[in-house]
Amino acid sequence: MISRTLQDLFVDRLIQLDRFRQSLRGASGRRIIVVTAPEGMGKSWLLRQFANEAQELDARSVLIDFSDGQAYDALALVRRFRDALDSAHFNPLTQAINDTTVPRLSIDNGPGERSSASISLGSGSEIGDVSIGDVAGGNILKDNLFIVQTDNPLALQALEDRITSVFFTCLAALSQETKIVFLFDSYERNSLESDRWAPNTTDRWITSQLLTRIREGRLANVLVVLAGNQVPDFGIEWNAVLGRLPLEPFTPDDVTQYLRENRGLTLGDTEIQTLYTAIQGNPQLLGILGDNLEQATRPSVADDEW
Repeated sequence: MISRTLQDLFVDRLIQLDRFRQSLRGASGRRIIVVTAPEGMGKSWLLRQFANEAQELDARSVLIDFSDGQAYDALALVRRFRDALDSAHFNPLTQAINDTTVPRLSIDNGPGERSSASISLGSGSEIGDVSIGDVAGGNILKDNLFIVQTDNPLALQALEDRITSVFFTCLAALSQETKIVFLFDSYERNSLESDRWAPNTTDRWITSQLLTRIREGRLANVLVVLAGNQVPDFGIEWNAVLGRLPLEPFTPDDVTQYLRENRGLTLGDTEIQTLYTAIQGNPQLLGILGDNLEQATRPSVADDEW
């Protein structure tokens, strides 16, 4: 079986890649890139290629696919960002998280006598062999991984504001040393409605905290890509930093290159035209077609040969 990399199979999208490189290198003022297209047009594929490009240009990147089924609040987001961008640069954030998250213990006194108690443990406290605010190794603080527990929305907002403030202080410092790319896939999952954009808490945080700081010039060397079937509506105040990259169907030449050069299939012009007519340039269908054609032409391998 032939083993191929993403770059081996990647085809077209040269305009999108070039514009991403321009933004990452600072040759363009477009610091927020919006990639919109229907299902199957290669948005996820393109974002993975963006991540590879960032690595080649010595930039740090974090990719979140909102179709992963996880619930993202401010705490979950900054934890993912921290872990992907190198925890050592976010020790103040981890300390702030440890200071604002506490374990809750439920005490069962037997049938009909259940009660509960909240026990707050500050940094440096211990539960048995578990140390809160411990150093995990080297100069990286260990996250206690507890969640914020409060029934008071004002208190919750105050805690999130503190964690958010510390995160962006750390991010701004890191961005002075290296370029940073945030890649958000399946962004349509952050709308509460399908026929119009109705932001959920995740989108409100990303827009009001991350994107707004970029628009205001407070985050040097930070680039964000939003990809989805549907994305937020941005007003004219975003025009100076916003770049849109729609994805069009592949052309017949793209399909020919993919099947002949990238997949190594021996197909005549008539066969390729027939296949193009069937898939209408849809990248997802083209990938499935390439897999199936390769499988059909690949010699069978006995179990004892692998």
